[in-house]
Amino acid sequence: MKWIKKLFGKKEDSSEERGLKEINFEDLPSWLDAVSQKISSRVEKDVSGLVKELEVSLLALKESNSRLAEAKVEGDFDIRAVKRAKSNRENVTKQVATLTDKIRVQDSRDFKALESFYGTSAQSLNTCLEHMNQSFRYTRGVFPEESKEVSESLASLGKVFNELGEVIRVNKKEMDAIEAAHSNMNKVQGLSASITAEEMELESRNRRVQALKAETSKASQALEDFRKGPVWQSLQSLQAELNASREKVRKAETGLSSLVLPLSGHLSRIKKLHESGRYTLKPEVKKQLDICLEAPVHVNPSFFPELRIIFEDNALDMQTPKKEKALLQVKSAISNFPERKKEYLEALKEFEAKKFELESSNTGKMVELEHKESELLSRVRSLEEDIDDSEKKLTSLREELEHQKKKLLSNLSLIDSDLRVNFPSPVSGGQHEFS
Repeated sequence: MKWIKKLFGKKEDSSEERGLKEINFEDLPSWLDAVSQKISSRVEKDVSGLVKELEVSLLALKESNSRLAEAKVEGDFDIRAVKRAKSNRENVTKQVATLTDKIRVQDSRDFKALESFYGTSAQSLNTCLEHMNQSFRYTRGVFPEESKEVSESLASLGKVFNELGEVIRVNKKEMDAIEAAHSNMNKVQGLSASITAEEMELESRNRRVQALKAETSKASQALEDFRKGPVWQSLQSLQAELNASREKVRKAETGLSSLVLPLSGHLSRIKKLHESGRYTLKPEVKKQLDICLEAPVHVNPSFFPELRIIFEDNALDMQTPKKEKALLQVKSAISNFPERKKEYLEALKEFEAKKFELESSNTGKMVELEHKESELLSRVRSLEEDIDDSEKKLTSLREELEHQKKKLLSNLSLIDSDLRVNFPSPVSGGQHEFS
């Protein structure tokens, strides 16, 4: 059955000379439609006769298949050969019947429809031949004439399909190129529109960022002018005075602490003795002792004379050298603590007054100017990031546009190698010509 599958030799594909050699991009759709229509007309003309032949071949195949199915055994054959032939005849006729049922001649002459019809039908024919080939060898021996008719009908059908396939092959390259070109054109148009929109957005963002920069410059200048003005200078002076007062408080506090810190070890020991019940302190004295350990600046000066009495008490059981040293330290505290406490309180009072004065000052203008400058700078940074993103997006879109243009030109060259396309400005900025 190989002779049925054998393809006809390929015909040379002669391209028609098209008069149009240069075309604007926007005119491509109508040009492609015209080319497509011309090819379709040519295909329809070539196919119309083949369709009639196909119908005749199918009818002949059905009739010859029926004759094979109904054929009687004529001649003297081995009973086993007859039995085998009949069994295989059933398979042959079944395969042929399946084939003729699957092949439905279409009224549509659309190229894609014809291509699909040819592909499906040719596959069905090949399947039929593959499934019946072995059986046909046995059938042919007992039913030679009927088998020959089926073979000839299949050969005739195969010839029609070969010719139909040749028509499709000859025109397929151009039809596929037309379809691909339409797709490329849509992508080029979409990319061009996206580029235009992105360019407009980029231009808008650049205008906004320039306006914001000008506004930021004014806000920064207003802030600078405010800082050089009398209100800010006054606030700065007041802040410096507050810092000086804070330092004065720190020094006074250090002076007070220096009188108490040497006694901290003795005070901790006395506290432990009291808490263990081995030494008893008056409630007020115990309270002042705790204050002295935790926050010396808040202790009452009257505590130190009480502390001296405690150190002099033999019940405390202190070694003489330590007691004498502690009594000297207490004496220093009794002499100096009141004055240093007074200095501390005066410094603290001055600090609180300066702090209140600064907090009561009108700093709203300064805060407002700083907030405005900060907000504007933030908006500028955000817009500059958007501009950077737009520029990257535009670069990507332009690269893709050029890629799609090349694909379009490549597909158009398959239709007419001498065609030149003028792409619109500013997207292209020039012409593209096929080589």
